[in-house]
Amino acid sequence: MEKQIIAVMGASSDVSKYWYKIFKDIKDYGLNTYCVNPKIPQDKQNRIYNNLADLPEKPDTMIIVLRPELADNAVKQAVESGVKTIWFQPGAYSKAAEQEALKAGLRVHNACFMLAAGIW
Repeated sequence: MEKQIIAVMGASSDVSKYWYKIFKDIKDYGLNTYCVNPKIPQDKQNRIYNNLADLPEKPDTMIIVLRPELADNAVKQAVESGVKTIWFQPGAYSKAAEQEALKAGLRVHNACFMLAAGIW
């Protein structure tokens, strides 16, 4: 897999949740990864950014690990930030958010990024 910058949208301060396994495994794989959640300022080990615009680098890919009803805002941020690809992790898919992303010309996947990338 080519080097890319990835944003995991849906971070939380609870490292026992699914988002953290995704984030940690992507980092361990060697990819540049950032966590995003406007409600969590940071956790003990990793900075959690309020939104994509706050990241120090523009992400190529955004992985959505949110409830589907929150995905629309995540896609709006992705479009504004120049993200090229969105992955809806299982359980995060929103048809409306997908349509918005496709309308903006983004590549959209409704599948597990980790499996598709060969990380898991």
